[in-house]
Amino acid sequence: CWTGVRCFVALVGLALPGIARAADTPPVRLATHDQAPYGTYMADKSFDGVAVRVMNCVFKRMNRPLQLEVYPWERAQKLAERGEIDGFFPATMKPERLAWAGASDVIADQKWVWYMLPASKFDPAAPDFKATAKVGAHFGSNRLKTLLEEGYQVVMQPPTDGHLLKSLLAGRTDAVLVGDLAVAEAMKEQNLNAADFRTLVAKDAPLHAYFGKQFLQGDDPAFLKKFNAQIGKCR
Repeated sequence: CWTGVRCFVALVGLALPGIARAADTPPVRLATHDQAPYGTYMADKSFDGVAVRVMNCVFKRMNRPLQLEVYPWERAQKLAERGEIDGFFPATMKPERLAWAGASDVIADQKWVWYMLPASKFDPAAPDFKATAKVGAHFGSNRLKTLLEEGYQVVMQPPTDGHLLKSLLAGRTDAVLVGDLAVAEAMKEQNLNAADFRTLVAKDAPLHAYFGKQFLQGDDPAFLKKFNAQIGKCR
């Protein structure tokens, strides 16, 4: 799909034994973005990944139809915040989001990791790192927002982790803050390996699904509780 153009992936909830579903039940519309390994387009044009599989499994077990809409990440969040879509995933826990959405239990694992070149003199744990290092993070990510809020010297905020790695290798940044599984996929695409970088884990940052309060108030009041009850059977 072209950047800025939404793409639809319909995942239909299947009837489970002993459960009836109204034929006219509208699908739950959730926004996501194209980022392996959580959700990405496969060779056969299907949209799949570790987070997508969890969501599909949960909705099937809940006997609810699901419609995924793939957008650039920042737009996916804005659509959910404005109530133009029912929610979005996968995203880290951020208190500001809870003002307009409810967060599920963890649907996928993630760590935030600093990537630097092996010869770099910078240390993210050092007191002067924030003020002196040129850093970058994925546009629209909680990582980028955190860096900006905490006063880091952000010089790069590209749309992909692949661009972040290129900026680091080209010397345009001193360090980049990435998600561990997503950047591993970007490294594969560029034929890079761990020996090309020095890394430091910043924090554990697992991923959740967010459902807008407008949706939750208009749907089953126990929707989020029922959703969470199925996650352990689907991860």
